[in-house]
Amino acid sequence: MNYQLTERMVEYRPEHERMLWGLGLSGNAFKKVYFDPSLGRQVSMYVAAEDVVVPYGASNLETAERVTHVMRKTKNEMARLQRDGFYRDIDLPEPTNTMDEVEKAIAEKMGFRAETDDRYKLLEMQVDLIIEDDKYRDEDDDGIALPYIVTIEKYSQEILAIRRNWNPDDKLKQKRNHFVHYAYVPGFGFYAFGLIHLVGAFAKSGTSILRQLVDAGTLSNLPGGFKTKGLRVKGDDTPIAPAEWRDVDVASGTMRDNIMPLPYKEPSQVLAALLDRITEEGRRLAAIADLKVSDMSAQAPVGTTLAILERQLKTMSAVQARVHASLRMEFKLLKAIIRDFAPPEYAYVPEGGDPAVK
Repeated sequence: MNYQLTERMVEYRPEHERMLWGLGLSGNAFKKVYFDPSLGRQVSMYVAAEDVVVPYGASNLETAERVTHVMRKTKNEMARLQRDGFYRDIDLPEPTNTMDEVEKAIAEKMGFRAETDDRYKLLEMQVDLIIEDDKYRDEDDDGIALPYIVTIEKYSQEILAIRRNWNPDDKLKQKRNHFVHYAYVPGFGFYAFGLIHLVGAFAKSGTSILRQLVDAGTLSNLPGGFKTKGLRVKGDDTPIAPAEWRDVDVASGTMRDNIMPLPYKEPSQVLAALLDRITEEGRRLAAIADLKVSDMSAQAPVGTTLAILERQLKTMSAVQARVHASLRMEFKLLKAIIRDFAPPEYAYVPEGGDPAVK
């Protein structure tokens, strides 16, 4: 399995790192584990939370009555999958170049301008159906929906594939699960909470105050104001350089009477203190604390130091424990696929060992 993960599955580490990066922000991330016939091996790919849709009220992937994976395929990818018999060989209309509001918002937050998408949008649904013509249904299955995987092209509503989703040797015909749910902080329903939910309001308020402080400092250092219409400054289209004096034509009175700077203030100390308070409260809520070793006594016992460190890392330890449990489930899915589809021998002879895998 180590050979498969490190040598053959070249996408595993990049996909897993992408999953971990999105997990902390959104609180939910998914990995899809399946056998890819075009590659001839197992694949574990990262699926964003917005591309996995479950019914309202579902508690987990294993018991959800429907799990929908929103996939996007190019015309060439669809042609190859139809040629290989993975999907029905039917004529599909041209892809609809539309993006929903969620996709546009995500693209905007990432710094992209995306209005169209020239790929097919497929809905791969793991559902329970009653298909009477299925020869694998028994007499005991009358009136009972069994698990299937149905793939539909979203805009044309064409069914591309229907496949059974249980192991042939399983007498109970239990649903095979192909997704692994990674959660950051458990929520009240199916979806978990991420940092955007825990400290999003604090971050938004802190960003607003920080911008006000920067604007106040900019206006204080580069003030503007009013001058009378008759006042003329020679070369007023260029800034005044250090140690430079300009000639000014004053309409009447003194120059002081013809210029009035706006009363811009220095950055407020109250806002600066409020920013520190909001930052501290956000860290406290998310249990992200900074441990300053310099503030600790040099004579503190080792056990006390370790206890303080463990207390500071308690939340992160819980998150890592949840990630570890999900990773264990992912490895179990990979193990089953490797067991069923791996070749009988390695592609190389291990050092001092037998190349036989099984």
